[in-house]
Amino acid sequence: MKYIILLLLILNFGKTYSQTDKNGNPIFNSIITSEQEFENFKLISNYYTLENNIENKNSSVYISDKPSLNEIEKSAIELSSDFFLITRNQHISNMVLIVNEPKRTFIVIDIATNKQSEFDCDLKGDITENRANEIIKVGFDSNAKIQKGKLYFNDKKLKITTNTDINKAVLSLIKKQELDKTITSNVKIPTQEELKDIILAETKEGGQLDYFTEIKGKEYDGVQIKPGVFSTKLGIALYKWGRATFENGVNTLEDSYRIFAEFKGRELNRNEKDYIKLGFNKELEK
Repeated sequence: MKYIILLLLILNFGKTYSQTDKNGNPIFNSIITSEQEFENFKLISNYYTLENNIENKNSSVYISDKPSLNEIEKSAIELSSDFFLITRNQHISNMVLIVNEPKRTFIVIDIATNKQSEFDCDLKGDITENRANEIIKVGFDSNAKIQKGKLYFNDKKLKITTNTDINKAVLSLIKKQELDKTITSNVKIPTQEELKDIILAETKEGGQLDYFTEIKGKEYDGVQIKPGVFSTKLGIALYKWGRATFENGVNTLEDSYRIFAEFKGRELNRNEKDYIKLGFNKELEK
C-alpha cells in the first residue's frame, strides 16, 4: 500500500525544517482545504496546521508540549501556511509553496525532475486566513478574534492575507510560468473516495490495516503502553488504525470515523471514537 503521507514528506524542504523522521524525511502535517478543476489541470490547496505540529514531537516544527502564546504567534507568522499541488489525471506536475522567511517567495518544485525554482511573491499581510481561522477554532488565546480583516491575538493586531488573494496569486504564477503545461510525474494522488475504498479494502482480514484479526478473542486483554499508561488490545488496534488513516492521507478525523463506521456497518461507539482520535492525532506518542 502506497503511503500518501510520504509524498508530502518528500516535498518538504530539509533546509527549512531541521527535524527529520527515521528515514531522513522532514515531517510537517497538513490537510487538504480545497480542490479546483480547470480546463487542463486541477489545483489542490493544502494547509499546514499549527495543531498536531508545533506541539507534536514527531513533527519537524515541534516546539514543546505546551507552546507559549509568543511561540505560537511566531510560528503562525513565520512557518509556511499554504501549499498547492498541480495535477493532471491525478498525477502531480508541480508543488507550489509560499515561504515567509527570510522573505516571502514562491518555491516551485517540478516533481518529475525535482528541479526547484524561486519566484517573487507580492502577497501582503501578516498572517494567512487559514492560520487566523485555526487560531480562533483551536482556542490558543481565549481573547483572540477576527475583525475587519485583522486577527487580534496575543495582544497583537495582524493583517490577514485572504484565501482569495492567495488563490489569485497562485493562479497568476501558474499562468505566467506555464506550470499547467509541465510534464506530470508518475506520482499519483488518489481522490478521497478512492482513498476510502483503499483503506476499507486494507482493513479487511489480511490487509495491511487489519489490526483486528490477530487479537480476536483477546480484545480486552490489558496491555501497558508506557509506564503508568494501560489499555486493551482492542484500544491499541483502534489507535493504530486511526494513526494509519492519517498517515495514508485521510483528510480529517471525521472522515476516519465515517470510513470505520462503513467498515463496521454501524455507528461508532464512544470507545472506538476516542481511540481512533488518539491515533489520528498521535496522542500517545507526544
